[in-house]
Amino acid sequence: KVHQIPKRIFMDLFLPVGYPTSVGKSYLTYQFYDSLQGLCSYLRGVVSTSAVLTAAGVGDGDATAIGAAMTWAMRDGLGMIGGLFFSYITSCHFDSYVKEFRLFADVINDVGLTLDMLAPYIAASYGKKCILFVSAMGQLCRVACGMAAGATKGSITQHFAIRGNMADLNAKESTQETLVSLVGMILGIVLAKYLHYLESGGSDDDSSLDGRHAAAVVSWSIFIILTIVHVWANYAGVKLLRLSTLNRERAKVAFDNLFNECKKQCIETVYNSKRNCGDIDESMLEKTRGDNNKVLKTICRPDEVNESLVLSTFDLLFPTNVRLGVRLNESQHGLSNDDLLHYFQDEYGSENYIL
Repeated sequence: KVHQIPKRIFMDLFLPVGYPTSVGKSYLTYQFYDSLQGLCSYLRGVVSTSAVLTAAGVGDGDATAIGAAMTWAMRDGLGMIGGLFFSYITSCHFDSYVKEFRLFADVINDVGLTLDMLAPYIAASYGKKCILFVSAMGQLCRVACGMAAGATKGSITQHFAIRGNMADLNAKESTQETLVSLVGMILGIVLAKYLHYLESGGSDDDSSLDGRHAAAVVSWSIFIILTIVHVWANYAGVKLLRLSTLNRERAKVAFDNLFNECKKQCIETVYNSKRNCGDIDESMLEKTRGDNNKVLKTICRPDEVNESLVLSTFDLLFPTNVRLGVRLNESQHGLSNDDLLHYFQDEYGSENYIL
């Protein structure tokens, strides 16, 4: 039918082939939140870029073009060097903490944009020499954002590509980002014209003090509101992800019932052993086996785990002594290979397997 042609074109252009059966659950909702946060970032970029250019000397008769260019180049260079250190420290955690680093990417981007917004005020208070440091820190935040977002993007795309259609999802995400950028460009032009109108005091004359103050108030108000919406959209989108992998915090949630039951059984076994002078009742062992079978059935699938992002982030920043995927040669604690082999033979020689 003719009236269905626009809908079909829209779906072919922006949604994966075979949608909704070709993607995982919550794909469309997640992409909505992702597009919303992208639009907020684009609009805030318009406001923050204006602040950075003002701090660099645009509009200042005493500033030179070569000076602004050198500041810009050094800012990018320092940001890249900082990005290398960030990659060295965090790259080994990207696969295990996908949701946390996806949220971190946008939060650290908010920090970078906020530093850009503060640049003119820092230049006015402490001189233009401080601009390089502030701009470099803001650029470092953006480099960290791009690195973390790019590293986690593949895992999120793989999560939604249930039919091996990662290439299709990447292509459609590009078209979605293009649409968001076009909308953001239009709104950004309108916003820039409005801020310029406020700076000029509603006329074509040079900007007045009252006009600049009004433009600054409006800029900060828009920036704060968009930042709140940006953080909320990212958090809501990340909470929708139901990944098929486990990290420490997700494993704690998945095996919580099992841990609690094991602690309960240990206490009961010790109590009954003391009461029976060291003998363990056979009926109690049968009851324990039955309870174990019931508890094993309550273990969550990885995609059913709904962990706390706050606790998971805390676990990433302040890891416990329990680590996953540790090599045997990392757990030697000063023992030689022969001593370690004898230790394992003495401790686990009678076991069928080691987990």
